[in-house]
Amino acid sequence: MSDVEEIKNRINIVDFVGGYVRLEKAGSNWKSKCPFHNDNSPSFMVSEEKQMWHCFGCGKGGDVFTFLMEIESLDFREALKILAEKAGVKLSTSRQDINASGEKAKIFDMLDLATRFYEKQLWDGVGKDAALGYLRERGLSDEVIKKFRLGFSPDGWSNMQNFLIQKGYSTADILKTGLLVDKSQGHKAQFNNSHVSISNLKSNSYDRFRKRIMFPICDVMGKVIGFTSRALPGEDDQAKYINTPETMVYHKSFVLYGIEKAKQAIKEKDFVLLVEGNMDVIASHQAGIENVVAVSGTALTSEQLDILGRYTKNIKMFFDMDEAGQKAALRSSQLAFQKDLNVSVVSSKEGKDAADLVCEDKDLFLKTIERSVGAMQYFFDGVFEKYNKRDVLDKKKIASEIIDIIKNFSNEIEKHHWVRKLAQALETDEKIIIDFLNKAHDSRDNREEIVDSREVIKVALSGTDLLKQKIIGLIISDAALWKSVVEKHKDDLEKYFKKGKVMDVILRKGKEINFDFSKILTDTEDELLRKLYFDNQFKENDDLEEVDRQKLFSEYLGELKRKVAKEELSLLVEEIRKADEKGDKENVLRLTEKLSKFTSSQA
Repeated sequence: MSDVEEIKNRINIVDFVGGYVRLEKAGSNWKSKCPFHNDNSPSFMVSEEKQMWHCFGCGKGGDVFTFLMEIESLDFREALKILAEKAGVKLSTSRQDINASGEKAKIFDMLDLATRFYEKQLWDGVGKDAALGYLRERGLSDEVIKKFRLGFSPDGWSNMQNFLIQKGYSTADILKTGLLVDKSQGHKAQFNNSHVSISNLKSNSYDRFRKRIMFPICDVMGKVIGFTSRALPGEDDQAKYINTPETMVYHKSFVLYGIEKAKQAIKEKDFVLLVEGNMDVIASHQAGIENVVAVSGTALTSEQLDILGRYTKNIKMFFDMDEAGQKAALRSSQLAFQKDLNVSVVSSKEGKDAADLVCEDKDLFLKTIERSVGAMQYFFDGVFEKYNKRDVLDKKKIASEIIDIIKNFSNEIEKHHWVRKLAQALETDEKIIIDFLNKAHDSRDNREEIVDSREVIKVALSGTDLLKQKIIGLIISDAALWKSVVEKHKDDLEKYFKKGKVMDVILRKGKEINFDFSKILTDTEDELLRKLYFDNQFKENDDLEEVDRQKLFSEYLGELKRKVAKEELSLLVEEIRKADEKGDKENVLRLTEKLSKFTSSQA
């Protein structure tokens, strides 16, 4: 058995895909909204029996390997290593060597080594007193500090660089991780009370993180992809926070701190608590609240919402109560409305952030979350508190600000609900609010039609073409039928189907793969074959016994023969008519004889 087959046998695709999206039972299959396109209704299907997935909206599909490759933007070798580790399968030496040469794999290895280095410095090195003491003062237990692998980067310009060079990596390799700064690129250094000038440094690169508390950032699979670092208290000459720059594995717009530890709890509780900072996430976990992730001080992005949307449609935002926090909550809510997500706002009456509140009073923290208010209602009430609705100028301001939020709803029912509510609150005709809303829509410069990048142009097919597609899909979806058809109906296939890649797969490739199309599912570039295969696996014919499939094939083939004969007959009759109009008696006679023979052969 190959490595790939053994991995597939050990990993249940429903469990694996269920770690990314919220699956619901649908007959013998499981369904969800597709994580790969803006899916308004569940069109993403997973078959536990066949160990495969397919989206009838965007057309993507495959096995556990293709799912991981698609959702994590990995190549096959990277996916192979991850799934092998998850399945407990030891890859052959050649596979490991090939994978070890991969650039991303090398970066992941260096980042994990760096994390271990920083952890060692926090617990046994120079960070033991100041850094560890600060974390404990913030109320964090040693257990949760270790759970999130917090660490410390010691002062100095080349600690990390020297450490990784000793592990066999080159400076060029290390630069790709974001752990170093390239001096030649003109970056300014944070000097950490050191009076050493950058120009006096011997190396062309130096450590990005120095004398800082380190927070490893992981992807959804738990691999370290970068770091957020915090200056120690009292280090006023430094930027408070420094993050990893964009790298081959770290893309800020996709990062959600704590997602790898929160995803299962998010699915179970069917909501995510979205907070601002890393400490908010860690403190919440310490209190036993695990469905929490942070945007880490950056504005919430469309990509981050897509990730959260895999696990739940319900988001509760606990942002700071200051002006910046409230603006972030508004922007984030508007973006979530566009994706038809349910958003509510958690507000602390005490004005404390999540980390402080949960450490001081867990029960109050939980009650505060329970008291969350729907985001639209929250901002609706907030606007009315700012202005006097009896004043005509304030009335215009109220309408303008609230409509600016309403226009983001992709759900028409919600949009009309708030239009009606605004009209009632302002004691204004609903038609006036609708006109106001339409003008707001028209003024949006970035309002474009969203088209899936994989959408294909639909070509009108003849009845014969559609029947041929049904036959092909039926053949490749059943190994026993495929083998039987090749053995007994090869002449029919060669007669009624054009030569090309499809027939090459059916007549030649089938024998090589033992008539199991799933073995070439990952490799085939023929989108039509993939679509026909999935259509048969998830839709029609799914519950047919082998004998019924054979019968269905015979019915399809018989119908195809009749249709082709009818088309040929019509063509002959039309050719006779044209020859007769031209007075070409010789050709009429020839075609008439041909028609007679054809009719006799069909009798």
